[in-house]
Amino acid sequence: MSPRDSVAGAAMGVLSGTWAVIGGVTLISAPGTTSAALGVVLLTAAAAMLVPALAGLPKAMLVPALAGLPKLVAAAVMGMSAARFAITGVYELTASAEWRTTAGVAGLVLAVVAYYAALAFELEDAHGRALLPVARLGRARTAGRGDLRDRTKGPAREAGVREQL
Repeated sequence: MSPRDSVAGAAMGVLSGTWAVIGGVTLISAPGTTSAALGVVLLTAAAAMLVPALAGLPKAMLVPALAGLPKLVAAAVMGMSAARFAITGVYELTASAEWRTTAGVAGLVLAVVAYYAALAFELEDAHGRALLPVARLGRARTAGRGDLRDRTKGPAREAGVREQL
């Protein structure tokens, strides 16, 4: 499994699990109420979401052991998700109107950043080249712009990949 797969897989796992909990709590709660238990889950999810977000940052910004493929737009989406979960978690714990408003604004910002990332990555996949900037750095930039040898340098050395069948 490449670093890209594990980073994206971790993020999707945290997001899907968190949204399942949010859906369940919303389903059984009275409208307009908050839940301290959901607040704790959201704060925990925010901390967990930081793992893939940090793994997507360039090595120069982190301890080298934590750096995966540096895609700043993808890391921004994961980081904003962590921030939104944390802010909403604080709202669930405090029931403060200010935190509710802040969570709503953070949700709107996250929606814009996530929409941009999805559009940029889908356009790139459909056209075979980047049409919108996604701020790739290092190996991720080389893999996207280099020749076939540059693009396959990492996968050829991964477990389960053979030179010949």
